Amino acid sequence: MKALFNYPFAIYFVAAITSLGIMIMIDYILGAEAEHLNAWVIVNRLFGNETAIGDSLAIRQFGLMGATVIMLAINSFFGAILIQLVRLFIRFIHS
Repeated sequence: MKALFNYPFAIYFVAAITSLGIMIMIDYILGAEAEHLNAWVIVNRLFGNETAIGDSLAIRQFGLMGATVIMLAINSFFGAILIQLVRLFIRFIHS
């Protein structure tokens, strides 16, 4: 467990933001197909813009702030996984 958190917080923050950016681009491309947790709709609603897609299931169930917290938690988790995959890839290359 100690090896999981050897990196500074900034690296995990950048990975989470990268994961969020990827999720937003995918949800923009998918449009209404991403109906459960649509990051594109959540970010637009946070900035006060309406979309033609409509609210995602997460916004209807938990509200805008709840959906935002869920989206950030999921992307933080996937960002940590991304860091570990990069670490594993680098270790594989150097061995």
